[in-house]
Amino acid sequence: MKKFGFLKRYKFNKTIKKCNDELTVLIRNDPSTDSLASFYAFKMICEFYHINIKGYYTGTIQHKGLLNIMESDIEHLPDVITTEFSGPLALIDVVPSELPEGLATLIGLPVMIISHSKAAIKNIKCDYKDVRADVETTSTIMIQYLKSLEIPIDKTTGTLLLYAIRDRTRIFLTNINHNGLEAYLFVLGQIDHDLLLKLENPGVKSETFNDLAKAISNRIIKDVYLIANTGYVKDPNTLSKVCKYMLDLEGISTALIFAVDISNIYAYAITDDIEINLKQIFKKAFGQCGNIIGTPSYASITMPLGLFNVITKDQENSKSRELMLNTISDSISSRFLKVIEEGEGKLDSEQ
Repeated sequence: MKKFGFLKRYKFNKTIKKCNDELTVLIRNDPSTDSLASFYAFKMICEFYHINIKGYYTGTIQHKGLLNIMESDIEHLPDVITTEFSGPLALIDVVPSELPEGLATLIGLPVMIISHSKAAIKNIKCDYKDVRADVETTSTIMIQYLKSLEIPIDKTTGTLLLYAIRDRTRIFLTNINHNGLEAYLFVLGQIDHDLLLKLENPGVKSETFNDLAKAISNRIIKDVYLIANTGYVKDPNTLSKVCKYMLDLEGISTALIFAVDISNIYAYAITDDIEINLKQIFKKAFGQCGNIIGTPSYASITMPLGLFNVITKDQENSKSRELMLNTISDSISSRFLKVIEEGEGKLDSEQ
């Protein structure tokens, strides 16, 4: 693990103490488990320095259980921001170029950025910057901070960090190196096993079963790839769970599920095939349509409907709604399968 030496510790201490007891924290859009766990750990570090923080996220949180654990510590940032952020700001698990379009211009210069990223960072200006391309998770970096600063880790924080590493690496099947293993072993003895079990096996809501039934009825299978839609949904967070169920079907190695609501198209995919990179596939298939998050083993995107939301709001025009859904289904299926067939989604070093 990268050494957190005296000079780095000194600069970190100096920067965080300049925050005058208040700090706003912004994390990644559509935050992953890694983003949320990293924020929670950073909150613990700030509390150690007697700094009050307020966290914000944009987009959608897939794992509502994590959000419930954090309670009021983090809030959703309004879709329309009209004023710039005031006071010191830290970016955790995100760099300015990865922020939603338009948001980067409103945040000004952050005082601190801590993240794992392969994005270009040479021209990023801030008082303290720790952005690494050689680690799998920002949680790994946060564990190093907690260890080096000798900040005791409570069981909730330890569990969230360990769960984030397990989730990101598919329990060490992909994207793992000695940094992640060292961090994992450090927090292994400081976890709540019951909480970990609940995080890894969350309860299933009735909406999930309804959407699963729709996906089974609307599925398209080509070779080992399954594509299905769940139609119009109230909760797009069910897509990841439906995807996992569909992946259990015999002969299926990759499943993509999509749905719409009155304003967006939501797509989520998961794979057991270690030879393909779903995040890369999504970038090639849908990269111009919205912000993509994920890893080689899973990916998701939220795409605005634009003018089509007039159709989704008209509950009585069932024919137009069905026609629009079929059009979206054809477009998503053709784009996704085309990238697969052309072999452009083979696993490479891109994350």
